[in-house]
Amino acid sequence: TDPLYYVAELYGSIQVVKRDGTRQTFANNLLDYNPTGPISGEGEQGLTGIAVERDANNPAIYNLYVSMLWDNGSPAGAPNHYPKVEKLTSVAGGLTMASRTVLLNMQPETQGQSHQISNVTIGPDNKLYVHVGDGFDASTAMNLDQYRGKILRMNKNGTPVSTGDPAGANPFYNASNGINSRDYIYTYGHRNPFGGAWRASDGKH
Repeated sequence: TDPLYYVAELYGSIQVVKRDGTRQTFANNLLDYNPTGPISGEGEQGLTGIAVERDANNPAIYNLYVSMLWDNGSPAGAPNHYPKVEKLTSVAGGLTMASRTVLLNMQPETQGQSHQISNVTIGPDNKLYVHVGDGFDASTAMNLDQYRGKILRMNKNGTPVSTGDPAGANPFYNASNGINSRDYIYTYGHRNPFGGAWRASDGKH
């Protein structure tokens, strides 16, 4: 009955498939709005990325890093939502969620039906890599003062990878002017970087 893998469902739930082949709901109602419309259309919005690891201090607990769009208090049913990254922590055994924490809220930047926040992976350097589309505004991809159109690199506590980190700082990290989008950017100029995986043989993405 141990977890074998987790499935992120677009409309705000996560399923866990156990080693005996059975399935149960790990978490639901993770969105604060109701996605509407068919895929592809407005219905593309929701919970879009997931990366999973066992907790380093207690392997009975699983940490899930997820990306999604949310309203965060804006009027329900608005066509655009805000991208964010959350950490979900399981109860012992990994079968249900115990807590959730916002790691990065990119408000007030909005994203619509596509070109949104998507893939989340854990790199060979043990950092989170988060893919963020341009929100159908191509100009954002080259603007370092926007999160959109980028791949972000961050620590698992939600902070940007800073100077002095053994894995090396992010290329534009500079805390002297406060922490902002520039500190998180790893690569930029992306339209809709909706995927990617790490190659074990050489650590390349």
